Amino acid sequence: MAAATIGMVSVLAAGCSSFHSGSSFRAISSTPPASAIELTAPALVTDMGATTTFPVGKYRPKYEDEGGYYYEAPRKVTVDDVGVYGFDGGVYVARGKTAPTRWYLIRPNGRRTTGHFKTTPLYQVIP
Repeated sequence: MAAATIGMVSVLAAGCSSFHSGSSFRAISSTPPASAIELTAPALVTDMGATTTFPVGKYRPKYEDEGGYYYEAPRKVTVDDVGVYGFDGGVYVARGKTAPTRWYLIRPNGRRTTGHFKTTPLYQVIP
């Protein structure tokens, strides 16, 4: 029973946190709304006992999909769970917007996960 419950929770969590499987995540080829998004304070995300920290600095556009642009962090994004791990990742800016309202991580196996910031990080747009 416990194994089935854990399995269902894992499937639901993966479905909620993964990029849309039909999204065409690709290297950037169009013009993003800014040359960089600078976080002026670390952005923290706490979920299920883990704390993910997006570092201060200039995030540069690296990928895009139909909905927006993925700005890569200047350093590894850290996830403090059972241990502390560093991942590639950054912030997501929807097309037509400049606020980084979502985040993303790229795991070593290539799996991409994303989520919404509860509050928009402190940032400034670099034209």
